[in-house]
Amino acid sequence: MIWIMLIAGRRVAGIGLGTAPFAFGGGTFADSVATVHAALDAGVRLVDTALAYTRADAESYAEQVIATALRDVASGDRPLIATEGGHRRQGDCFPVDGRPAVLRAHCEISLRTLGLETIGLYYLHHVDPAVPLSDSVGALGQLRDEGKITAIGLSNVTIAQLDRALTAAPVSAVQNRLSYADPRDRPMALACAERGLAYLARSTLARPSQAPALRAALAVAGRHGASVQRVLLAWLLAQVPGAVPLVGAGRPASIRDSAVPLGLTARDLADLSDAGRPAGGLLLRSLIEKPSRAGG
Repeated sequence: MIWIMLIAGRRVAGIGLGTAPFAFGGGTFADSVATVHAALDAGVRLVDTALAYTRADAESYAEQVIATALRDVASGDRPLIATEGGHRRQGDCFPVDGRPAVLRAHCEISLRTLGLETIGLYYLHHVDPAVPLSDSVGALGQLRDEGKITAIGLSNVTIAQLDRALTAAPVSAVQNRLSYADPRDRPMALACAERGLAYLARSTLARPSQAPALRAALAVAGRHGASVQRVLLAWLLAQVPGAVPLVGAGRPASIRDSAVPLGLTARDLADLSDAGRPAGGLLLRSLIEKPSRAGG
């Protein structure tokens, strides 16, 4: 089953395209533009990026790619664009800065680079321990009130931080790390569902470090004649129906493959559970016994 999520007033189904490989992979600018086009052709309707996704010799490289790729795409066919501020590349360093003035400046850079009047979903990339969370999120609320962004997101947060943020401004989405290799954030995904928020999972294609889990994923892929990455994405969607997995891709073929849904059988889920590390196994086994709640 393909779940449809409403994020920033836009309908999003299936996966989203993650653009970190544009900046940190070995592909060319043209490769990255072609990857965005391939994602759109495959039905992907969310493109996720960040100000920090850039090369040492460029400002906001991934956002430049997206702007170029969407230049000739009709407005009605454009995806939801999500980007992040409060974290920026300076040489080989990536400092976190959640001060309101900095978040505003970062948002303005992204608006200018993307060629947008309004950013659909704008995240606080990391919580800055030196700045009260209410100040950072309150600044995003002001940007929303001014029409510079449509919806507020948080990235790399805990449930406690999310609940504090919700007292400062209306948060619409959370983006955290979740994968078969590292399923520890599933409670956050379920917490988002309970609060009516979207949950976007990143680092979704991390491969299991333990050999039995990797062999199980390869075996399931072989049974279906599918790639391992499709198995990993299907596992995630079985764990948290309604989540939006973000797939980092730097080549058109990779995002085309990931965009094809794969349904896992009870046998597949059991095999992955039995082979997975203890945390993953417990989560997956509990899913087989009692389906998890759908995303809101």
